[in-house]
Amino acid sequence: MQNKNKVLKYLNEHWQLLVKVSVFLLVIVLMWYSGFKLFGGRPSAGPGDSENKESEIKGQAVSTPFNDPKNYPVIVMIDNSPEARPYHAGLSPAAVVYETLAEGGSTRLAPVFAGPPEVERIGPVRSARPYFVQLAAGWGGFFWHAGGSPEGLALLKELVGQKQLINLNEISGLGPIYLWRDRSLAAPHNLFTSGEKIAKALADFELTSPDYYKLSWEQAREATGEASQITITFSPGVIFNPSYQYDAASGLYQRSLAGRPHLDYNNKEQLAAATVIVQKVPGEWFLPSGYDRIGINIIGEGEALFFRDGKVFTGQWKKESREAQTQWFLGDKPFILKTGQAWVEIVPGNREVKYN
Repeated sequence: MQNKNKVLKYLNEHWQLLVKVSVFLLVIVLMWYSGFKLFGGRPSAGPGDSENKESEIKGQAVSTPFNDPKNYPVIVMIDNSPEARPYHAGLSPAAVVYETLAEGGSTRLAPVFAGPPEVERIGPVRSARPYFVQLAAGWGGFFWHAGGSPEGLALLKELVGQKQLINLNEISGLGPIYLWRDRSLAAPHNLFTSGEKIAKALADFELTSPDYYKLSWEQAREATGEASQITITFSPGVIFNPSYQYDAASGLYQRSLAGRPHLDYNNKEQLAAATVIVQKVPGEWFLPSGYDRIGINIIGEGEALFFRDGKVFTGQWKKESREAQTQWFLGDKPFILKTGQAWVEIVPGNREVKYN
């Protein structure tokens, strides 16, 4: 009883000090918690990371084809030679399609699928180049190809060893299981896979959603600047140069290649993009392995043009390392892709990009 009275007397005499100490401790706890939420607990995330959507996009309706854990990113190298184009199959369901130079002024494509697409044919599948490998690594994806340049294969071996991506090379014992050659077509433009075979490979490799930065899609965004026509000059002449014409009725950019509508062999429909991104990078250089093989630096940052809804934005691209996903910005805010397919044109050097 005597001890209890002493405690009560102490509290009565020092209650103001105790209140100040309690408030001070509460402020310290709140500051620590806020710091943890802002800076701690996980690595910094990309523009589409699900935990950052509310803070970065301020309540806009944001989605991504990769939200479902089953939608593992699958990247396939696609032949873009004139001989292959009549048989371009499976590009329509891709979430993103990359296009840039290969050898001799030719270009090559790399669609990114959100899981296995429901199509019977994808291809023609061709070989890897180092900068395409870096794009695949940025997705932490499942990379499909048929051989590659010495530089591309060396980088693949290194990144696969570091578990930055998984690859499936047709020129291996696994090739005949997951790909086939259409003997009615001339080689090497006759190698294909399918959505069913991709699904089988994902199951056989036991691949689920990886830890990678997810890009964000949404329905609408305020825009300024008109751009209904886009033309990109990769090479002299027209053979490898794409163009886009905005169709207001569909809200999509209809894609042409070499002045002709670019069709998907599976449905015979013209390819169309909801978003077109022109990513300007430094000029290419020749690699030691010869045969006019080139290197393209897609690591760093630079100017980007974004086209959607008949409008154009001038922004920036940024890729911090070969393993990082490319991010796109308007100022210090992420550029949000319109719901639908995105085409990313990686344009090296001072090649001409026209729009009006």
